[in-house]
Amino acid sequence: MIDQLREVALGRSKLFLPVVLFGIVFALAISEPSGIPIDTPVLAVNLINISIVIGLWLAIRSKKVSRRHAHASLAVLWLMGPVNTLISVWLTGAPTLTLPLMIELASLALMIDTAWAIATSAPVVLAAFPLMVSAGTAGIYPIAVVGVWLVAMIMQIALRQSMIRAETARLTLETALARLQHELSERKRVEADKEALRDQFVHAQRMDAVGTLSAGLAHDMNNILGGILAFAEILRAEAKDPAVREDLDRIRQEAERGAALTRGLLAFSRRGAYRRRPIPLGSVIEDMAPLLSRTLGKSIKLERSDGPMAIVSGDPAQLGQVLINLCLNAADAMDGRGHIWIATDVVERDGKEYAKLSVTDTGKGMDEATKQRMFEPFFTTKPVGKGTGLGLAMVYGAVQSHGGDIQVESKVGAGTTIDVYLPTVDDAPIKKSSASSHPSVRLGTVLVVDDEAMMRAGAARIIEALGLNTVSAGDGEEALAVFEQTPDLVLVLLDMAMPRMGGAACFQELRKRNPKLRILIASGYTDHSEAQALLAAGANGFLEKPYTAEQLGAEVDRILNRSRRGAAAR
Repeated sequence: MIDQLREVALGRSKLFLPVVLFGIVFALAISEPSGIPIDTPVLAVNLINISIVIGLWLAIRSKKVSRRHAHASLAVLWLMGPVNTLISVWLTGAPTLTLPLMIELASLALMIDTAWAIATSAPVVLAAFPLMVSAGTAGIYPIAVVGVWLVAMIMQIALRQSMIRAETARLTLETALARLQHELSERKRVEADKEALRDQFVHAQRMDAVGTLSAGLAHDMNNILGGILAFAEILRAEAKDPAVREDLDRIRQEAERGAALTRGLLAFSRRGAYRRRPIPLGSVIEDMAPLLSRTLGKSIKLERSDGPMAIVSGDPAQLGQVLINLCLNAADAMDGRGHIWIATDVVERDGKEYAKLSVTDTGKGMDEATKQRMFEPFFTTKPVGKGTGLGLAMVYGAVQSHGGDIQVESKVGAGTTIDVYLPTVDDAPIKKSSASSHPSVRLGTVLVVDDEAMMRAGAARIIEALGLNTVSAGDGEEALAVFEQTPDLVLVLLDMAMPRMGGAACFQELRKRNPKLRILIASGYTDHSEAQALLAAGANGFLEKPYTAEQLGAEVDRILNRSRRGAAAR
């Protein structure tokens, strides 16, 4: 409040400086007509006062008078009038100058600070008494001067209190307006955050719904493709005509293409990463480099920058597919001509160590709208018939299922950089083992449990070709009944998703009845946690549908240890 009052005092000084200057000049001009002689001393005093007023005016206009001296400058300005009048009375002895003195005392009410008002006006009133007596004024004039002074002081105090109240109200209003503006800004920010969260929630719901739909679709497609692959391989093994074998190879290739598509759907829905093992991230690039060089073509220059070796727990097939899809997407963004940089590094995020895989291209980049939707399944910027929109969706799902994260930097016309972060592990890489090719001997019976008749029949034919007997069941309850009737069971091929009794419940019941029974899990759709729980509970292996005859045969040989037994038999 003190600073505000000082600011008002400076403002009044600026306002009344011309008035005081005009008053002095006007009084000097009418002195002679009023009967007050103007001699040299009177003129000198008036000129000195005019010079002081002008100097004060120049100082205030040039901002050389600070707010701390505002009350003093206003007091000096007010003193110019009374001092000029009192000196004129002293020099001329004119009693009529008492009236201008009373007018000047009345203007005391315009001062802001009461202490300065008293300090400057009291000496003026005390000096006026002897001067008026010597001038021969009537007794009423001294009383009138004192009365005017008292009224002026009362008015000054009243005006000052009124000003303080008004200034307090103004400051309160300003504070309230500032608080209201802050609250409005905060409310707008909160509303914007809520809108952003709502958009993220809707996006997450849409992604989750599409993920559930794609996982269900992949489950049904895997069963169909599994049957096609099984019988195509069985027929090929029995076919003698080269043309027929070639046709069956084409059927198998198309079925495997469909299987790759369903694996992408499973990766997007985060339900397809079961065969994880510690692997160097650089080995994924090494394995995929020949395929990338053939796929990208000679018009795209591929460069690598390998950082420190990082071990991640992952599925090599899925991580390889992540790299391929990122590079293919980069190639499409460059219209098949440009540079792609693949880099690896080890970084720290939130106190944890991550392996970083970066793919940078010199393509046309993306706008914000495209970046927001780039990982949605079936979203593509390619013309109709040129893309499925599942490549980046598979990348997103695979990275999420590996506990990782993706960051994208892209500007229109400035290329794109996609950074994949995967948590590192301290385990040593597991060396690849080759499947046995030794001939097998008949060791017992395998129970094939699957709700799809075509899958049961195809798996049974493959297993019988390995020299084993087979029995089949369409669900968990039927499998338990068959188990009781088949004493020479050596292995159960158990599907996870089945009606009535599912694979998990059937697994628990089989293990209760025979803790040593070997069980191989197979599924085209299941939760990662459920599959890992069964593997941790003692399941001997996992096959992801659709599997090939080689994959099934290799798993059967591994679980039954048939290579060692076969060697012993020979």
